[in-house]
Amino acid sequence: MGQQEITVINEIPIFPLPNLVFFPKTFVPLHIFEARYRKMVEDASAGKNLIGMVLLKEGWESDYFGNPRVHEIACAGKIEQTEKLADGKYNVLLYGMTRIEILRFVQDEPYRIAQVRYLKDKQFDHDTLNEAEQTQVFIDMMKSYLLEIGVENVDELVKLKHHSLEAIVNQVASMLDFSIREKQHLLEVESLDVRLIETKKLLQEKHRAIRIARKVKFIPEDPSWN
Repeated sequence: MGQQEITVINEIPIFPLPNLVFFPKTFVPLHIFEARYRKMVEDASAGKNLIGMVLLKEGWESDYFGNPRVHEIACAGKIEQTEKLADGKYNVLLYGMTRIEILRFVQDEPYRIAQVRYLKDKQFDHDTLNEAEQTQVFIDMMKSYLLEIGVENVDELVKLKHHSLEAIVNQVASMLDFSIREKQHLLEVESLDVRLIETKKLLQEKHRAIRIARKVKFIPEDPSWN
């Protein structure tokens, strides 16, 4: 698949979801209520504290309680916090460690365990990229877009500038209103340079679409409204 590979291959539990793409260097809170995934959290917490978060492929609805198809590229997360509730459910906080490639499943019940290969992103080319400068440019782009869509607490996001450019790009890809397909595509990109370029492109396209929409005047189909 052309991925930059880390040679380590491991077996980890897999948590598939239809509406979440998890990125390295980001946090995701999870509310675990299904019995099979409560068992997964218990086992993972007693073991290596790792859970692979993966996006379900289209058509998952017909086999959700079985083993629906998933995307091959996902993200391994480390359990940072767990809270067991009185009813046996869990609140969990995961931190994204690295992208993974799912090679094959070695267990299906009560939850799936997969043999995975850890993937190493191709790092920024610092000969052609000034990371400090690009970080500020990227944050300014994101801030401008958020102001355009009416987000009020934009200044809170300026705290991102203290993170690495990789973490900022991944956090933006994770939290903004990109489609699930767009997010999965960004996760599958192995080069951080390319992921930055494509995330900026998506931001620009969405910003442009909002500006165009605001310029379009409402034209009623019924001429009597004129």
